[in-house]
Amino acid sequence: MEKRNVTFRIKRFNPQKDEKPYYQEFTIEVPKGMTILEALQYIKDNVDPTLSFRAFCRSAICGSCSVKINGYPKLACKTQVFNELDIYKTDTLTIEPLDNMTVIRDLIVDWDSALERMERMKPYLIPDPEIVPETLEEESKVYPKELKKFDKQTDCILCTTCFSVCGIAKLDKNYGGPFPLARVYRFAVDPRDALKKERAKIGYAYDMWNCVRCNKCADVCPKHVAPVDAIMKLRGLSIEAGLKDNPGARHVYAFYKSLLESGMLNEVMLPLRAKGIKGILENLPIGIQMILKGKAHSPFMKPIKDHETLRKVMKAAMEVE
Repeated sequence: MEKRNVTFRIKRFNPQKDEKPYYQEFTIEVPKGMTILEALQYIKDNVDPTLSFRAFCRSAICGSCSVKINGYPKLACKTQVFNELDIYKTDTLTIEPLDNMTVIRDLIVDWDSALERMERMKPYLIPDPEIVPETLEEESKVYPKELKKFDKQTDCILCTTCFSVCGIAKLDKNYGGPFPLARVYRFAVDPRDALKKERAKIGYAYDMWNCVRCNKCADVCPKHVAPVDAIMKLRGLSIEAGLKDNPGARHVYAFYKSLLESGMLNEVMLPLRAKGIKGILENLPIGIQMILKGKAHSPFMKPIKDHETLRKVMKAAMEVE
């Protein structure tokens, strides 16, 4: 069996005795097929029993073993050492705790800040009495077509990797966070739920429009849930619920109206429609530069060829959830 000598550079911190975090290196012989979690367990069992990390199922289901491996959040139990060595073309791997959460000790972080936000957002089924039977004698059926709308979001294992890479979650303490907002959407489209699309108001209250669509949450999710997709759909539900008086919703509507009018994005009218006179004033300097360099078109745009066909496609798309 192939073996390699691998150095694990692990970020250590014990708040009871350490003034600040530090890195400690452990070099061990790793056989092919060993995971990061198995390597950490070997170090704890044979080299340094004080090394602290969190793990439970070893099956990529509980999400508790999430750590950063060379700066990228992954499940330690699912990630093989040799694969990471090949990716980074090195014999040294840096293991660190997740970001955006307080470090309890070494690689263990405090999930409370993330989970408390989710708890306030009611991420559980509130049964609709007209659909969910009161007794167990009857079933509450969800058909495949209905399940398809939220099936992806049910794969979330609460590993918090998406939360750890979200810049908005770090800056905005009221922001719900990727996986909590994805769970709000999951129940918003569940036919058994009593609140249904009203849940979009919860997403609105927890600053879902602050998401910048960087897609980092989708990049790091070990279950490919892509919370950003759910957040975008939740935004659409909020517009349907009448929550349009905000820059984000007006920005979306400005795009939509431009396409309806001409089939092209009217960038000149976009600031006015999204933010009113304030938008014009904010974008005036760059607008003048664009006009001087011939980059700005007239605000009065002629419809493109086959504009009516585009309008029909847009209408059909709006009718598909």
